[in-house]
Amino acid sequence: MVTTPLDNLRYFHLRLGPGADLFQSLRAFLDEQGLARAFLVSTIGSLRRVVVNFPKAVVDNPEVGSIVLDGPFEINGITGEVWREDKAIRVHLHGSVAREGRELYGGGLGDGAVVLKLAEMVIAGMKQEEIR
Repeated sequence: MVTTPLDNLRYFHLRLGPGADLFQSLRAFLDEQGLARAFLVSTIGSLRRVVVNFPKAVVDNPEVGSIVLDGPFEINGITGEVWREDKAIRVHLHGSVAREGRELYGGGLGDGAVVLKLAEMVIAGMKQEEIR
């Protein structure tokens, strides 16, 4: 088990409009705010497209499959983490979405999620010098 204190968090409200790419927007947010790491505490809204990732087998380090779903979808909740790794910005999200109040999809989310009308997030972030 690894425990890391999260002192000096700054909280942000991020609102994305129609057509915004969820993953690209989070990468841009991290860059614009000069953050080293951020945590999505809460996400609500709607998506027109979502990519759901899933393990293909019950083994250590399984191959990951994915499906691309076209909406509309209501976001039930998405949480995760965005961080700098060398020169790249990584995004790791999990969540669930519903179609027409009947079909529920969820799991790991992949690049390619596109906002339908609105996505609102509460994000806690920290700068590199604030990480212990």
